[in-house]
Amino acid sequence: MTPHVDLVIDLNTMDDSGLPWAFLDAAPDRSRIIPGTYILVGSGAVRAVASVVDIDGDIVHVRPL
Repeated sequence: MTPHVDLVIDLNTMDDSGLPWAFLDAAPDRSRIIPGTYILVGSGAVRAVASVVDIDGDIVHVRPL
C-alpha cells in the first residue's frame, strides 16, 4: 500500500533558499500545509516527512527530516 502524501514534490528541486519547493496546488488538501507543521511529501516511490518552512504566494518550501 502506497501512503498518501500531503504535498507532491520532487525533493531534488531547490531554489535560492536551498530548500525543496512545490506549488501549493500540488497539495491534495491545502488546509494541511501550514508553516511549522510536519507533513508527508514526495513523488513516485519516494516519501519523506518534512517540515513546512514557509508559503510565499503559491510556493511552499519544506525541510525534509
